[in-house]
Amino acid sequence: MIRKDPNEEWKDLQLEEELFTKKKCRISDKGRVLSIDEDGKSKLLKLTPANGYEMVSAYQKKNGKKSGRYVHKLVAQHFLEQKEDELYVIHLNYEKLDNRVENLKWATKKEKEIHQFSGPAHINRKPRLHSAKLTEAHVRLIKRKINDPNRRTRMKMIAKQFGVSEMQLYRIKSGENWGHVTDY
Repeated sequence: MIRKDPNEEWKDLQLEEELFTKKKCRISDKGRVLSIDEDGKSKLLKLTPANGYEMVSAYQKKNGKKSGRYVHKLVAQHFLEQKEDELYVIHLNYEKLDNRVENLKWATKKEKEIHQFSGPAHINRKPRLHSAKLTEAHVRLIKRKINDPNRRTRMKMIAKQFGVSEMQLYRIKSGENWGHVTDY
């Protein structure tokens, strides 16, 4: 049983011309999606999550392959006016599952990026302090070992010693990686 909200507005779901849904669907300004069968009975669709967003399953007319559309973008397409340069839909409260029309806004790429980088997910993220496996001191030592004319240690053993791949050593040797370290 679907709880009806008298203030909730419903519209028939319109997808791109090359897509279809298995049943007729309706979408509301609250971000809910109904599927309606041949008998006229309706039920709320269970929305598929992807990348933290809710999606509606759709299929390509050409080959029947499954495709999906983000619910927040569908709500915006059906209930919000879009200007020509506004291609992105943002969640004003940064909640990816809150697809109410009052929480959505069409945005330009620049507006989307400003919104994204001012959000709590970006602000509260932990910085990566030590992203590289190697330090400059390690690279100097590696370069000394690799370029030693009397070297008897195989590249495989040097790689194992420093916890990197042989390919990484060859890239260091050629200067592709860590090329700025020249004094060894």
